Parts: sequence; C-alpha cells; structure tokens
Amino acid sequence: MRRFCAFIIFAVGLASALPISVEVEPQSQIPSNSIGDITYDGEYVWISTGNGLARTRDGGATWEYFLDGHSFSVLTYAYGRIFAASSKDTLWGTDYYPMGTGLWIADAHADSVVFQHLRPWQMTFKNDTSFFGMLSYDICVVPTVGDTYVYSASWYGGLARSPDWGLSWENVSWIYSFHDEFGNVISDSGTVVWEVIPENQDSLADFVENEGYDDLFFAVAVDTSESTPVVYSGTASGIFAIRGDMFYRSLPEDGLTGSWTVALAVQYPDSGGSVIWASSRSTGENGETDGICYSADGGRTWDTLATGLICWNFAFCGDTVFFLCEQGFYRFTGDSLEQITITDRQQNLTLPLDQMISATVAGDTVWVGSDFGLAYSLDGCACEDFHILIHRESTEAQKTYAFPSPFSPHQHGTIFFVFDNPVAGEVKLEIFDFALDKFFETTQNFPKGDELMFQWDGRNADGEYPANGIYLYRITLSDGTELWGKFAFMQ
Repeated sequence: MRRFCAFIIFAVGLASALPISVEVEPQSQIPSNSIGDITYDGEYVWISTGNGLARTRDGGATWEYFLDGHSFSVLTYAYGRIFAASSKDTLWGTDYYPMGTGLWIADAHADSVVFQHLRPWQMTFKNDTSFFGMLSYDICVVPTVGDTYVYSASWYGGLARSPDWGLSWENVSWIYSFHDEFGNVISDSGTVVWEVIPENQDSLADFVENEGYDDLFFAVAVDTSESTPVVYSGTASGIFAIRGDMFYRSLPEDGLTGSWTVALAVQYPDSGGSVIWASSRSTGENGETDGICYSADGGRTWDTLATGLICWNFAFCGDTVFFLCEQGFYRFTGDSLEQITITDRQQNLTLPLDQMISATVAGDTVWVGSDFGLAYSLDGCACEDFHILIHRESTEAQKTYAFPSPFSPHQHGTIFFVFDNPVAGEVKLEIFDFALDKFFETTQNFPKGDELMFQWDGRNADGEYPANGIYLYRITLSDGTELWGKFAFMQ
C-alpha cells in the first residue's frame, strides 16, 4: 500500500455538529444509478448513491432526495437514526484516493429531516494520512448495559467508538505482542484495553507502525444474540472479535480463505443462535484466495462456503442468505449457492450482474443495489421477478442518448439506449460503425411513454464484439420517426 500525505490541519476538540434542515419535494426516480448501501427503518427504504441519499415508502414510486452532490461510503439505520458517512475522491500526486468528509446523522422518520454534519470526526488517524484516514467503511451500533456505542471501521483510522451518537470518539487499542524475545509466536488473545487517544494521532498507532500497513479496518458488525454483545471487526490482518473484556483474532489458519476481511454481517437463523458471515480477500500469498466464510461458534473457527467470489454486502431473509458480489447476486438456502438473474419482465430489462453492491430485506421485499441501478423483488425472497429502477435523464423531443459512454462490455455488462415513444408499437434499434456498416439490429414492442430503453450487451448475432471506436445508432419509432445517436465502445 502506497503511503501518502495530506496537508490538512484542524483543531483538537469535540466534533462540530452543524444542523442542516432539508425540505424535499417528492421525485419520480432515484437520484443516481450508482447505488451504495441500502437500509430499511421500518417505514422508509433508504439508499445512498453517487449523488446523495434518497428514501421511499411507496415501493419506489416516489423518492425524497437529501444531500445532493455527496457520495457515501456508509449508510445504516439503528435506534431511530440514519447514519451516513460521506466521502469523495481526491487527487494526490498522480493518483486519486478516497477521502472521508464527515458523518451525517438524522431522525430517520421525521417529515422534515434535520441532519447533523459532524466534522472533523474525533476518530484518530495517522499524521501523514489526515482526512484520508478518516474514511469510514462501516458503522454499527452496539447496545450495552451502560452506554450505547456507535462503532466505525476506518481506513487507516482504526476502530473507533462514540458513546454520544457521534459527538465525540474514542479509539480502541489492543495491547499485546506477537513474539517473545526468542521469536516464538505468542497468542494474540488477551485483555482488551480501551483508551482515548488525542485526535492528532492514529488509533492502533504502535501496532500499525510496528506491523506495517496490514491492519486497515474495513468492516464492523455486532452479534446481539448473547447477553454480552460481541463486536466483530474485519481488517487487512484477520477478524477481531471483542467479547466483554477479552478479544481474539481469526486468521487464515483458523479457516478464513484470506487475510483481508472486507465485509461482515450477523445472521439470526429461525432455529436460533447466530452465524457470522465474512467476505475474505486474498493477499496473494501462502495459498490464500477470495471467498465467503462463515462461523457458527462466535468466530472461533471458520468454514468456507465458496471461493473465487469477492462480496461487498450480505442480507438475510430468515434462513436465506443473499450475497452481493463483484461477480453477481447470489442466494444460499442451506443446500446450495445459486446465482440470481435480476430481470424485469414488464420493462424487458436485466440488471447487469457485475458489481452488485448492497441489499436489504424490507418486510417481504428484497431490495438490491448495483453500480447500474436499483431493483426490488415482486415475489418476496423467491427473487424470480423484479422491478428495476434506473435513473434516466430526460430526453428532448426527437432526441435519444446512450449510457454509459464509453461503454465496455467487460466493465459495464450492458448499455442502455433511451428514447421517448409517442405511439405504442414496434421499435427498431440499429447500430452502425462510422462507415455506416450495420453491426447489430433488433426490434421490440414498446408502450407509449417517455424515457423508454433498449438494452444491449455489446455483441452481434454471432456473439462477437466490435472493434474499439465510435459507433452510431438509429432508433426507428412506431410512427416512423428516426432518432440518431452515438456512443464510444471500448473492450
């Protein structure tokens, strides 16, 4: 991991809380097709996107927008509150890095939503990473007999917790040594030591500096099935489980497929107890591999469900587990792991299955988010029939456009051609190279309506891809009107 610096200085002290009241008008579509986390508060389904937050309580027919222009690395609901960590890509040298820009908290059920923007966070970070280190990748809320803590797993910022709903933060440090003076490995289980570290230092500073940059924090989850909640934290060096005043760490030798853990979630099966699910990433060494792992004994030992998958989130419907992975949307019912195709039969659309990001179960509906849009099931957890929601820019009269452009079939999976159709009937799509040689043609019946779409996977009738370049397309509407557009194609 490359080290970098950011010359950002801010004052030591409590995080500022700036109340921001948001009055919204209902919108008819999602604000962006780049969907991050999805959460359900019992009344509203909330989504984070590349262009703000949104919520709906009528099945996606109308949406309320919040915090336009922000993108988010975390969105979660707990105890009546919405927590959203915002972030942005920042150029440093010749590379872009993600940077945390604060934490937003609001009453989830309020008609007039008021967000508190907490910045800077009092999570500690390394001096040479500054705001980069304060990028939160996961948040969970842990109830205890005394205080209720908000936990945050941060990139280079370690694991932090807040006893006052985000106004102040204290860092969690484990004090132990890996080896004795003779180089013998010492068990890394021991007493948890909690201490507040000034915000201009890094949490786990000694550990990170001594062991290198392999203890980045990516995920945090809590198991509340026991009398003392157990906090699990996924890092670049295994999974830490904190149980009361003791902790222990799981590594590949304990059953994980890889050292990196980028996602964690706790399932409460109908039969009782709990199962901890983890997405493990390979470091490329010692036979490690990407995979889905699970533990039924509180994280002491781990089993492998599947290898070769990189997953970002989990969702549960009783005994059914859903996995949101780079390679697609998967379901496990206890017998076998199967990939689910997200198809909207009414619109004749299929959501590309690469880069599935998030899911949540709201009542008897499964909501699924990806880099290309949002979908929800029409048949509960069976997930055989979906309605797909895609943000579409309005087309001017007698106009059309294609997105994404440039289009890469290997990166995006599909391209959409948007148009308005004044008369119901058959519509034709033709794709040409710049010499106007036809490469692809299809026809489809469409209703009368605005912002309708053709969908294309980039192949011709023989299953071949065209050469890289600029392509033209023509849409012939039901009334004979011809609409022309162009897009860039890159394999």
